[in-house]
Amino acid sequence: MIKQEKNQLISLLNDNNVIKFGKFTLSSGRESDYYVDMKKAITDPQILSQVSKIISQLISDDDIDRVAGPALGAVPIATAVALHAGIPMLMIRKAQKDYGTSQLIEGELKTGDKVIVVEDVTTTGHSLLKAVRAVQDNGGVVERTFVVVDREEGAVEELKKQGITLEPLVSISEVR
Repeated sequence: MIKQEKNQLISLLNDNNVIKFGKFTLSSGRESDYYVDMKKAITDPQILSQVSKIISQLISDDDIDRVAGPALGAVPIATAVALHAGIPMLMIRKAQKDYGTSQLIEGELKTGDKVIVVEDVTTTGHSLLKAVRAVQDNGGVVERTFVVVDREEGAVEELKKQGITLEPLVSISEVR
């Protein structure tokens, strides 16, 4: 069933022109011949629903306490999964604020909570690794990590070196 769900996700990404081809400058300053417009994807209810359905199925046999997503792109994904799977969510800030509660993680994370971390797109995996470390540093146990689209530029390998398995829902080679 997951294969069918994945194929439907790929169709939705293609139909909604989420992967754009041409010449683009990425946030890293690097040039690329394609751009993954995940903000377009995570604001589309059909795509977001499909993503949450797939992740919820993949974790259905796991004993997960929380679903976490780093701001900004993964927060809608974490929210959708939380609603679909009935699991409380966490939002991980890019940096701690020096006002209010000064929390890096918003939501209730208890020591020993089993957490999945979701991300919208990965290139090198550094931002996802930062989110995983934030959960771990605050007492959570990261059970699994998921990304909607992996650009296949080292994220899976980088996270593996850190003892973390990244599970892409879709790899860029599958939609090119």
